[in-house]
Amino acid sequence: MIPVVADADTLFGATTRGLLIHLDYQGLVRLHWSPLILDELSRALVDTGRKPDAESARRHEQLMRAALPQAEIPTRQVQVQFASVAPAMRSAKDIHVAACAKAILAGDFYPGAQVVSLVTKNIRDFGVRKLANLGIEVQRPDAFLLEQFQQDPTSVASAFAALRATLRSAPEPDPLLDRLAADGQALTAAALHDAWRQGAVRL
Repeated sequence: MIPVVADADTLFGATTRGLLIHLDYQGLVRLHWSPLILDELSRALVDTGRKPDAESARRHEQLMRAALPQAEIPTRQVQVQFASVAPAMRSAKDIHVAACAKAILAGDFYPGAQVVSLVTKNIRDFGVRKLANLGIEVQRPDAFLLEQFQQDPTSVASAFAALRATLRSAPEPDPLLDRLAADGQALTAAALHDAWRQGAVRL
């Protein structure tokens, strides 16, 4: 079970967001965010027209909190870690994301944990090697999800199938895999598709 902090850009795509939540339900990962990350996500959803206004985006935040009540790392605990991660960052605007991961290691969330995964599309703003020295493993979402699939294809496929079952549109696997690929997770979508077509997993 891997502690994971998802950056706002990772949570932005609805299919990726849903898959990560269902991977948590499967017990494969433990997904985390902070109020700062959710605020950044809400602003992005409104700015891009995915949500019509701030009120709608805030309602969406509450749905995420209800889906995973244990996911949120309090802002105060995140802010305490700003100074510890700042030297490892290439951009000040993402310090709060790395600080969220560091707060997990510094707190009593996972006693004995030495590594937290930080999943972001925007790797260029993170000092990957310096953060690794702090116990924060930075990965792109497609690489992270593909790694989870390679390690436990049945659980990842089950999470995908569970996500599909919760959607009101009840899409067939192929259209939902296309949405996952459109989110940027093309390698993961292809791996799931190939395993499904070969009969190795059920989607």
